[in-house]
Amino acid sequence: MKKIIASLFCAVLVNASANNEVLNITDKNFKVTLDWLDEKPKSYAKDFFIIQYLKQKDISQENAQNAYDMAKSKSGRVKKAFNKKFSTIPNKDLKCYRANAKELLKEDSRCIALGLSIFDATKMSKNDLNFAIEKIAKYPTLKNDLKIIASNDPFNELINTNTNRFYRLFFDTRKNYRQNIIDHIIPNTFIDKISKEKNFNKFISYAVHRDELNNLQKSLFNVKNNSLLTHQTFFSLALNAINHKQEEAALNYLQIAYKKAYFQSTKDKTLFWIYLLTQNKSFLHEVSNSWDNNIYSLYVKELLNVDINNIYYDIDIPNTKTSYNTLDQFEWIKVEADTKKNLDDKKLEKYSNLFTDSSTLPHYAYVLERHSRYKKQYFIKPFRDVMKNYDINRQVLMYAIGRQESRFISSAVSFATAQGVMQIMPFLSKALAKQLNEPYNIYEQFLPEVNLRYANKHLNSLSKQFNNNPLFIAYAYNGGPGYTRKQFKRGLFKEKNRFEPFMSMEQISYDETRKYGRKVLTNYYVYNNHLNKENKLSLSSILQTLVLPN
Repeated sequence: MKKIIASLFCAVLVNASANNEVLNITDKNFKVTLDWLDEKPKSYAKDFFIIQYLKQKDISQENAQNAYDMAKSKSGRVKKAFNKKFSTIPNKDLKCYRANAKELLKEDSRCIALGLSIFDATKMSKNDLNFAIEKIAKYPTLKNDLKIIASNDPFNELINTNTNRFYRLFFDTRKNYRQNIIDHIIPNTFIDKISKEKNFNKFISYAVHRDELNNLQKSLFNVKNNSLLTHQTFFSLALNAINHKQEEAALNYLQIAYKKAYFQSTKDKTLFWIYLLTQNKSFLHEVSNSWDNNIYSLYVKELLNVDINNIYYDIDIPNTKTSYNTLDQFEWIKVEADTKKNLDDKKLEKYSNLFTDSSTLPHYAYVLERHSRYKKQYFIKPFRDVMKNYDINRQVLMYAIGRQESRFISSAVSFATAQGVMQIMPFLSKALAKQLNEPYNIYEQFLPEVNLRYANKHLNSLSKQFNNNPLFIAYAYNGGPGYTRKQFKRGLFKEKNRFEPFMSMEQISYDETRKYGRKVLTNYYVYNNHLNKENKLSLSSILQTLVLPN
């Protein structure tokens, strides 16, 4: 599941027909229309509807183009849906894009330039590369890229080229090419040069989480600070230094990372790692004063017996029927925009008078957290009529995931088109419908009772695959079970030393999945000890389970 862009789904629409019949999105005759799309503001949720419109069989290319032009993001899934039916690429160019390297060598220079990727070029023989270089003389960027790949010493050529070319060849080539050609000690002078580009943040994020780049990682102990480099870059550099027994460099990087940290959670994380490195307990005491409830601060508070006083499980509401339509996505977008800035007491009162029943509990909790500037943190328990059907352990897991996925906004749509409380991707919900032997309606994923039931089915599978471990299930829920197993094959969660299991948790290669796992595990700990009082768990005991069998 990819990172949430919170937005609600419009379930009740006014039909454009003369009788003005009100339609529900789950009705069989509901259909997204161009006129309906035209009324909606650009948003990732609107992109979701554009994709559904583009999938309709009876639309013209002109209407499809009009819908495509309304998209917030004209790449990715919207573009794919459009091109699947109405590709605008000329046939002569399409031939070039689809040709393999051998076929391209028989074509003219323009066709080679269109169709030959750096990725494929690394698989070509030197003879074929040199032949291609001669043919594409009027395309200097590609020609010079190929010259480096075809050279007798490509690494030396690479560290003597410009930074744009270095980054292009690093990111666009194959894993084996990076390992065999680029994985060398890079001179400090060139590291200094490439670190003055924003791409260096992406470079570090990739390099330190790839075990095959061991030599390159040894080049990263003397990176100089500059304004373009982020907190996460220096934190990653610190972990890399620790893994290579360079603790002095690691401490320097952590100190820089702390100064660059903006969020309280990243400050807590960095201070905790300084403690792990130095064993100076003053850093633990500093973390124990944190107002944010994250995996690091909660663990420290447990160690030092510090009470947690800003977690709220219940919210007093009048339980009078709300006038707010919880299924109107675009109304929620207005609420999000309205509460992002200047959320004072007067504005809060407006929402306390609007979000008045259990259906709006997630919305009210969201606004309350913003009003407190996240100093009050709500671990609410919505959808009890559905959740009570599951055993307590499953309830804990589903609440832990749902809080992170959508903040329980039942009609949320992510930029990746994940849907509902549990943010299920359409390809997965379709497969789950088949497993459940149910007719599939993509719009029903915005109904909590359906979305939660499908998530429960999916979690049955993940729980079996990952031995009911909440952190490992979270990784698989977000990044996929295949990706998670690949991470384990790297040796993560195998070692026992003073840095584990925190080192393994911070070595997950996808940034989104790494953060997601930490947050879900935090939620799991909080919800378990609230809902499952007869079987409370210490965070220490949970962390001790994060070791895979040899």
